[in-house]
Amino acid sequence: MAKVEAAAAVAITAAAAAAVAIIAAAAAAVATIAAAAAAIFAAAAMVAISVVAAAAGAAEVRGRGRGDFDDRPPPRFGPDREAQLGSAARPGEMVPLQGRHASAQNAERAFTEFPKALQAFHYDVSIASVNRSEADSKTRSVSTVETGDISELPGPPLGPPPRPPPNLPAKAPAKPMTAELSRRVIAALAEQEDWPKVWAFDGRKSIYAAKLFLPQHENIFEVKATDGESDRPRRFKVTIKWAQTINIRTLHDFVSGGEGEEIPQDAVQALDIALKHSVSYRDDVKTFARAIFWHDPTKVKPLGNGAEACTIPTKAVWLGYQQSLRPSQGGLTLNVDLAATAFLQPQPVIDFLMRATGLRSPRDFNRLTPQQHRTASKAITGLKVEVRLGGTFNRKYRAKGLMPKGPADLTFHNEADGKEMTVAQYYEEHYHISVKNPEVPCINVGTPTKPVWLPPEVCWIASGQRRLKLDERQTAEMIKTSAQRPQERKEYLQRCLRNFADLPHDPIVQAFGMDVDPNLLKVIGRQLPPPELQYNNRNVTPEPDRGSWDMRGTGFFKPGTITSFAIAAFCSQRNAAGPPDDPVSLQNFMWDLVRGCTKLGIQVPRMTPVPDSLIVWHNPNSNFPGETMVAAFEAAKGFFKRDPDIIFVVLPERNQTEVYKAIKRASDSFLGVPSQCFNPQKGGICTPPRRGRDQYVANVAMKINAKLGGINVNLISRPVKWMEEPFMVLGVDVSHPVGFNKSSPSVAAVVGSLDNSLSSFGTEIVLQGHRVEVILIIIIIIIIIIIIIIIIIIIIIIIINLKQAVRTLLLLYEKTTGANPRRIIAYRDGVSEGQYPQVQRLEIPQIVEAICEQRKCDVRDCDIPITYVVVSKGHHTRLFPASPRDGTVVDRAIVHPKEYDFYLNAHASIQGTSRPVHYHVLLDQNNLGPDQLQSFTYDMCYLFCRCTRSVSIVPPCYYAHLAAFRGRILVSEGMSDTETSVSSGSTGPTNVECAKAHANLRCKMYYV
Repeated sequence: MAKVEAAAAVAITAAAAAAVAIIAAAAAAVATIAAAAAAIFAAAAMVAISVVAAAAGAAEVRGRGRGDFDDRPPPRFGPDREAQLGSAARPGEMVPLQGRHASAQNAERAFTEFPKALQAFHYDVSIASVNRSEADSKTRSVSTVETGDISELPGPPLGPPPRPPPNLPAKAPAKPMTAELSRRVIAALAEQEDWPKVWAFDGRKSIYAAKLFLPQHENIFEVKATDGESDRPRRFKVTIKWAQTINIRTLHDFVSGGEGEEIPQDAVQALDIALKHSVSYRDDVKTFARAIFWHDPTKVKPLGNGAEACTIPTKAVWLGYQQSLRPSQGGLTLNVDLAATAFLQPQPVIDFLMRATGLRSPRDFNRLTPQQHRTASKAITGLKVEVRLGGTFNRKYRAKGLMPKGPADLTFHNEADGKEMTVAQYYEEHYHISVKNPEVPCINVGTPTKPVWLPPEVCWIASGQRRLKLDERQTAEMIKTSAQRPQERKEYLQRCLRNFADLPHDPIVQAFGMDVDPNLLKVIGRQLPPPELQYNNRNVTPEPDRGSWDMRGTGFFKPGTITSFAIAAFCSQRNAAGPPDDPVSLQNFMWDLVRGCTKLGIQVPRMTPVPDSLIVWHNPNSNFPGETMVAAFEAAKGFFKRDPDIIFVVLPERNQTEVYKAIKRASDSFLGVPSQCFNPQKGGICTPPRRGRDQYVANVAMKINAKLGGINVNLISRPVKWMEEPFMVLGVDVSHPVGFNKSSPSVAAVVGSLDNSLSSFGTEIVLQGHRVEVILIIIIIIIIIIIIIIIIIIIIIIIINLKQAVRTLLLLYEKTTGANPRRIIAYRDGVSEGQYPQVQRLEIPQIVEAICEQRKCDVRDCDIPITYVVVSKGHHTRLFPASPRDGTVVDRAIVHPKEYDFYLNAHASIQGTSRPVHYHVLLDQNNLGPDQLQSFTYDMCYLFCRCTRSVSIVPPCYYAHLAAFRGRILVSEGMSDTETSVSSGSTGPTNVECAKAHANLRCKMYYV
């Protein structure tokens, strides 16, 4: 550890020097801005270098012990993988499947038979717009275009630009050119220069060609192209320069098991772009990242609030699919999957604004509140609108915001007539259009220096605009409409390849020497047998085809005990405060809950009715749910003469999200008591239940038992011999802030099994960063340094405090079992393929260090074997035909050519086509091998505590995900109501670390 300490010392010294430089920079800023800027960047560079140096020094030390972690490649299979896997002695039934991969071949030979001379040529592309005012002059200057900006569009505006208000800020920096416009420009250039059909453009900055069709020096062109928003062409300057020659042979060598440990991404990228090029240039197509959508105006499936779903032909307007080229054991395969997204419906802008604000009539805009105006302006900003005069399409504009006044009150100086007039008067005189809704605020489609105002009633929302943010109902409808039966999905994807994309006959694909077979790739999988499960009074075997079982007539394997409980009710007291014989009363629900828990073995104090003093009703006029939780805790403590084991909470009938967050902050962070929330609609409180209450109570009882430390079900069969020895299974996941919330940290959760039942887990939440209070004078300087450090951290997204979290879990394991684990199996979620090396170098050594610190031994003497598996659901591989049964595993053909990975379909499909989970093994010191690891992983999927069916992802990862999400709720973004109420008005904490889970809950699964 000496080098770690030395590296840390260097980092601290450099950081101190940086701080001195920062202060000097701040002082120098008063005298000269240039000198300050130089000192700022010098200080920032010192901090960045110190962070990198410290990380490198730590990695050098951590890489020792059980081999060199920083240099060790993941477990690999060579070209003889089939021989290593074998077939005859492997567990499970062999089943034929079709994977959602089409095979890519070269001419009549396998794609892996590329000739050595086959190459691709990469060109760098730069596109800039030539200003109109300068295009007609002798000297043309070039500037980047801001697409959709009305000041950049050709032709006169529909109305004269009003006189800009004084002291307007300078025009914002231009936005990058869109992929759609870039493709238009390159297509026009290819036609102008008569390029051969050997090139493919990625829509951004790269052209890949099968032949060297342009000189290798810098090529500069000028071309005219339309932007899709106006018929008048614009001038563009295009600079194309040869960048590199790509040897496709390296991809063949990699796939066939030759030299090289890393996938040649440049070759994969070139061929992937070639496969997407032609379809991306279709007029009826919209492309987003890897997804391709097209428009069918004859079929619409509304989602509500102006959004529409894009799914299969019979249900939606926008159809789509995703495709990506992937090297696999079977050669190069084209991974194809259905894509579904939501687009805005073409609709009058007035209707759109009414939906955004909740208004029922345009006349209601007369009493528009400031909050509603901000909401409407935010909703319309950035959208393309079509101006329709006389019912016809005129021009598209991009909205920049909503003005505070309507067309009847918004005035400007008309330079053509030399008089002041309103927007409504202008449209009356020039277009003979009488504004019928003068109270609706005008849309600004201009720029800050040249605003242009349009009456909303002549505008429509343009089609083809994605709606990324959906509410809960729209999201549920989206999932429902995009679900397809396996056979339907398979036929749809094959139609995409054969008829729509027509890849087998694509001239660009052929120019690159590829031949795409639109038939799905046939693979061989195995059907693992389901495990036998044990309850307290009998054993059950899940149904093989459904992955589920019936819990009726059984009791929990290890039921918990409730000696004291609290009740906090946030629902309507008037509707729920009836007597026990009232079927919609809280008393009646509590009787059913106690009866249901008792039947499953949980010991609960039986009280009929529950004393009124034990039920704390939330004051609807109070904005502090935390106060109600504290009051319920105190009421239970006074009644039972001891702290409650659990707090039962009835949520409000509406607007549950924020109340739920406050409830969990109070119980999990401040009180240190697990809470169980009940949905009044599902539980039949205040209103009759939608379904039977008994099933709801049984489902909730499973969560209650887990929170009490009980075990719902136990595995009888043990797929691995050493499962009788002490061992620990870890689950790791990270939750990142949503959107551009830079003040909220990333939250990592690490869960660890506390015994060999694999049903009881300890939890440790790790905050990756926190809010920093700074002095206003130097805030800009600090921000620059923080941004540089954040960039370094985000690149790798590594859990920096994994060592401390694992060490805490090891101590909890020892406290629970009286022994130390002899083996560790870790499942890591939330890692992309490009981050595998960083995880291997920086996270696995932290586990080794945690073991050594806990056992007080040197890293070199660590003898605890570790298996580290990355888990991913973010892929597009499916298995056909009929949706595969639970337990289907595939570890051939569509997996990595060399490394140790497999696909496991552990769950039965409820709707649509189920998605298998991809497991990639980075380290296997336990020498589990494919068969044992697959069976071990699959059996655990039957132990998820919240249901009586197998789940898709291994439970430790599922628990880590839930814990990280709960940690996100607990993070204090400013002072929460809980902190205010429980601290009797004292100033709330400003450091997010104050919102971590209570120490009492580390051994309890409070987040399930």
